[in-house]
Amino acid sequence: MIDRAGQVAVVTGGSQGIGAATVAALAARGMTVVAMARDPGRLNDALGALDPAAQARTAAVQVDVSQEVQVEAAVAEVAERFGRIDVLVNSAGVSMNARRRLEHTTTEEWRRLVDTNLTGTYLMCRSALPHLKERGGYILNVLSTGAYRVGEGSSLYAASKFGARALTEALIEEFRDSPVRTTSVSPGPVDTTIWDHKIEPPAPESRARMMRPSDIADIFVWLLDRPANLHIPDITVTPWTATG
Repeated sequence: MIDRAGQVAVVTGGSQGIGAATVAALAARGMTVVAMARDPGRLNDALGALDPAAQARTAAVQVDVSQEVQVEAAVAEVAERFGRIDVLVNSAGVSMNARRRLEHTTTEEWRRLVDTNLTGTYLMCRSALPHLKERGGYILNVLSTGAYRVGEGSSLYAASKFGARALTEALIEEFRDSPVRTTSVSPGPVDTTIWDHKIEPPAPESRARMMRPSDIADIFVWLLDRPANLHIPDITVTPWTATG
């Protein structure tokens, strides 16, 4: 394993789900991890649930990734406080609460998904890149299988994730042959609280067959352990058994 002690990781969406699991996994590897989220109470609860050793290596920063001024201030705060940023994990994300044909969607819902899933990823990457370039950093973006295949009624979500996929691929090309690497992980269904907000939540037996947030966090740790001369553009991962 590559020694990551002393390195600093920033994880958006760090208060729950994949983000919270990633914070725990990276802190367990000895990294200093800055967890970012919109809800400070939920963020503090998530960090408070970590074991004491991990808690000592984490910090919380409140930020709405869709807001440019907040993002720039948050990244500047991390750089000033810790002196470096080595890894950026863009895990903040939202989904549709029900499948809807395009003609039945609203501009408000479009903006909610695109502002977080796409604009948020863009703003975080743009703000962190000057610091990542100093040390040959790594950008890890959480996408979705919806970034590769559009299901009926998921046009807004897919558009936001296809856009984030394009952004990821652009970063790969722009920093090819440089020390800065970018990889996306595109999971299928993961058992997170995002399902609780659906108008018709999946059945318990269906959720039991989903992947766990820690499964995705483990992939991030594995990617960070790959040697610097190796690059993996994207990893698509799905449950082995059907969740429908």
